[in-house]
Amino acid sequence: MARPKNSPEKIEKMRHDMMDAVIDLLDEVSPEKVSIRMIAEKIGVSHMVFYTYFKDRSEIMKALIERQSDRIERHFEGLLEKAQMEPVKDVLLELMTDYAMTAHAHPKIFRMFWMSQRSLRKDSINNFDHIAPIFEKLAGLLKLGMEKGEFISRNPRLAAVTILSSINSPIILDICGKIPKDVTCEELLSEIRREVIAYLKS
Repeated sequence: MARPKNSPEKIEKMRHDMMDAVIDLLDEVSPEKVSIRMIAEKIGVSHMVFYTYFKDRSEIMKALIERQSDRIERHFEGLLEKAQMEPVKDVLLELMTDYAMTAHAHPKIFRMFWMSQRSLRKDSINNFDHIAPIFEKLAGLLKLGMEKGEFISRNPRLAAVTILSSINSPIILDICGKIPKDVTCEELLSEIRREVIAYLKS
């Protein structure tokens, strides 16, 4: 007798459970060492069950990156709405603070999202597609600030790349253990937030 098919809701839940297992595993091993067997064991199923929900390891890593990108996009959309009514500068400062806090809370996800090796290209981790919307949404927020007269007029996309590069730098230094002992990541980020606002206004 054939097994009954799972509902779309159950399939989606299992896919998310498997992706959550990857996130948990990233606290133990690097992204390239996460295996299908480890994912299956984490949620208590046979490794063969994995293939009911994902074609291979590449597909689940790509799905995880896409899920994270979607969450970031939704967060940006909420901030864009907020910036219609409030000063864009305040919204941008909130965004930079939230972004840094999330990166510190989930360093392995940050690392996988931004710093994965070229050897992982087959997992689509190094593909620009997953980060392009972040630059676009941030550029939209900056453009709004320019239209409202809070920031000087400049190329919003270039400004977005400049700002993300500035924020990512101390986080990457911190993750790699390269910040001098007499300086904290929080201090660096505080300085960078001030510099970002000065850059946008000058």
